[in-house]
Amino acid sequence: MGPVSINSLDNPLLKEFARLQNNRRFREKSGKIAVEGPNLVVEALKAGLFPEAFLFSADYYENEGRDILAELPGQARQFVMPPALFKKIAQTETPQPVAAIFWFARPEYEGRLERVPALAILLDRIQDPGNMGTIMRTAAGAGANVIYYTKGSTDPYAPKVLRATAGSVFHLPVQQVSDSLRLSCDLKEKGVQVVAAAARGGLLPWEAGFKRPTTLIVGNEAGGVAGELLAEADLKVTIPLKGPVESLNVATASAMILYEIVRQRGF
Repeated sequence: MGPVSINSLDNPLLKEFARLQNNRRFREKSGKIAVEGPNLVVEALKAGLFPEAFLFSADYYENEGRDILAELPGQARQFVMPPALFKKIAQTETPQPVAAIFWFARPEYEGRLERVPALAILLDRIQDPGNMGTIMRTAAGAGANVIYYTKGSTDPYAPKVLRATAGSVFHLPVQQVSDSLRLSCDLKEKGVQVVAAAARGGLLPWEAGFKRPTTLIVGNEAGGVAGELLAEADLKVTIPLKGPVESLNVATASAMILYEIVRQRGF
């Protein structure tokens, strides 16, 4: 089956794509996500996400897009549009030539550990999409088994977050947690060390022991880790700072601690 041409922003599929880009509630309710760019589309396909529709710039479809076309499931619907129209639906400064809508079920932590994670990270009310995406990408690179995030966090499947993850979000479990204290208790009952990043008063990262299974909690950009989670942590770690700097960006701090864990364990 050949592609269908789209020539107007009034097309129902383009309206749906725009809603998926801009409306978290619609993404959650529909069970779909909007993905933009060849890299993200390919990574979603590699991860086994089921596509509903693909959108191509006409020029790309006829040339470079053939590599992606070869990977598409036979039942995937294909649509092409003029480059100028594609530019209007794109959110990136340099518009990408391909996008897609994927079906996506959002897993939640329901009070049962499927397996004990050797390394996990809990994102507590992270607000900035760039921070969340960068942390998730770093956690994947450090070998994390699962990423948890609390209510009040930005949506890990918003377009800006997806771009910051560079597709790594599709390759490891990401679970929303409704009761973060319950998760902390469940982890500790299974022998997992729960470590909270704190602005002050904690051990230096290289003073802490990370060879046992560990879950790292990093907190909100303004307020840090919630007080009740901080109180229940097995230990706190603090990155030392000199000069007038009071704190580091949460994504930077996360990377430093995660790779201290990697260093101690041997990569």
